[in-house]
Amino acid sequence: MKIGFFDSGIGGLTVLKKVVNTFKGHHYFYFGDTLNVPYGSKPIEKIINILKELFHFYEENGIDIVVAACNTSDSLILRNYIDIRKYNFNYISILENAVSQINERDKVLLLATENTVRTGTYRELLVSKKATVNEIACPLFVPLIEEGIWHGPIAESIVNFYLKNQKSYDKIILGCTHYPILDKHIKKVVKGNIIDPADGIVETLKNYISIKNDNPKIDFYVSGNINKFIHNTERILGKNTFDISYKNLVLGESGVIPW
Repeated sequence: MKIGFFDSGIGGLTVLKKVVNTFKGHHYFYFGDTLNVPYGSKPIEKIINILKELFHFYEENGIDIVVAACNTSDSLILRNYIDIRKYNFNYISILENAVSQINERDKVLLLATENTVRTGTYRELLVSKKATVNEIACPLFVPLIEEGIWHGPIAESIVNFYLKNQKSYDKIILGCTHYPILDKHIKKVVKGNIIDPADGIVETLKNYISIKNDNPKIDFYVSGNINKFIHNTERILGKNTFDISYKNLVLGESGVIPW
């Protein structure tokens, strides 16, 4: 089965890793739009245009399932900026799979990008479950992670900058797929059970795809610096025997260029 993922950068690899490690031998496609990272502060119209072209690209490649590995994009799609129903693939929402892990009356801290918070999509979904919500936009998290600064005093100080005045919650939603990379720092500052939406996605995918023991194939498409992306991919996925390829994909400009 062909399964596609998309994100503005390397954050969605935290989702891809859990899916591949669970289901293994399928054919995976991943688009990392590192040329336009972060989506959390980009104009909505630009994001929508990129997604429309990506979905067309995935349709042409016969993708069976598309997983939203970007909370910002999914928050717009759930607002019907794109009619996802017109495509032939099954679409898996990351927001819905985050909220599925929340109980009624939970006190929730949502950490997300500026655009995700601005859409109000998460808030509406959480309020519908009668949860109380505090939303904090953390715009420096994504650039920090994309630069590979995942540990040490710089990462710690930026996490403290956003969260130092927070106390305790029932659940803390990591509302951007980059944020699990900083979860150890987050846990030091604020108390609560960490919710990684990727866990919900894995459970949902069990209704769609089978678990195989053979080696997975992963085709990475990257709009920016491929060498930097490869380095960070290896840090996240670790040593493996996956069949991996990397290609350049700049949507709306030069198309696909094999690397």
